[in-house]
Amino acid sequence: MGTVLIVDDSPSDRALFRTILSRAGYTVQEVSRGRDALARARALRPHALILDVNLPDLDGHSVCRLVRAEPELAGLPVLMLTVRDNDADVLAGLEAGADDYVAKDSAPEIVLARVRRLIQYRQLATMALLNEQLVQVGRLLAGIVHEIRGPLAVIRGSAELMRLQLSEGDPHHQWVDPILRNAQLLQVRLEHLMATVRSGPSQVRTLELDPLIRETTDLFLKGTDPRAGQVKIEAGTCPQVQVNADAGRLMQVLLSLLGNAHEAILSAHPGGGRIAVQTRRTQTEGRDWAVIDITDNGPGVPEEFMERIFEPFFTTKESGTGYGLYMASEILREQGGRLSVRNSPEGGACFSVWLPQTVEPVSAGAA
Repeated sequence: MGTVLIVDDSPSDRALFRTILSRAGYTVQEVSRGRDALARARALRPHALILDVNLPDLDGHSVCRLVRAEPELAGLPVLMLTVRDNDADVLAGLEAGADDYVAKDSAPEIVLARVRRLIQYRQLATMALLNEQLVQVGRLLAGIVHEIRGPLAVIRGSAELMRLQLSEGDPHHQWVDPILRNAQLLQVRLEHLMATVRSGPSQVRTLELDPLIRETTDLFLKGTDPRAGQVKIEAGTCPQVQVNADAGRLMQVLLSLLGNAHEAILSAHPGGGRIAVQTRRTQTEGRDWAVIDITDNGPGVPEEFMERIFEPFFTTKESGTGYGLYMASEILREQGGRLSVRNSPEGGACFSVWLPQTVEPVSAGAA
């Protein structure tokens, strides 16, 4: 359901709200002092904050202002606890940045309805903003791809005409053939890049994982800044592992996971580290699966966050949106797969991409 942080100096009030929320399926954490609220919220990243006006050190309005001033907590929904018919507290709380208020003696159904509404509204608003940003990125990328396609088509067409003019043993093949090969490869990569931001249903087809993983890791490495630290990618794929998937959206998932692993490594080891990409076959739940394991030697995922890491908008990074892993898991779910995570015994996190395996032959063009 979600996690709610209660800030109230009254043990009886905390117990009351804890009972109401726990019975509804929420995980409840508590603090009694306003000065402790900020640190606990930073560590916990709750879905909502229930804040009493009268606290022994800082009043609730001051705490609310501090929460709104924190970039990583600015979007946290705040429900202010007031005394019934105290309009001054209500107005002061709303001016301080609270999203809503509820009287302490309200019926449990009212408290639950307010908490649910705040969490759902904030998630929908954040998702709408992120979707709008993704649309803008997609339009920009579509424009860039369109500008590249024209000259690339001329280059490829000219290379094909030149090749037709050459005899079988002509030494100029050593110049023409690489131009033609790389023009074809670039066209495929442009299509894959467009698919990562394409809206609409997934374009699922049978494909081979090995060349797609090599292409994705190559693109990722070329997009990283070597001055930030050297992170090596070790790919140990299984040849001819075939799956039914959307190539572009699968690339989007893999690029997102590689990016997270890269950030995790540099946060723990500024000098660099390594990412291992392994493909394996397995059978579980009566199905054949192809699994891509992406393992890093970073700090790993804290155990208390394991069950929440794929929730929308949950993040432990100061500049994170909490949207990448959620989007990756949704993309895989749409294609009949799933995303899982565990911590490696050697240290670091391992994210596993599960996809239905297929035994259908893969054509050269599809691969």
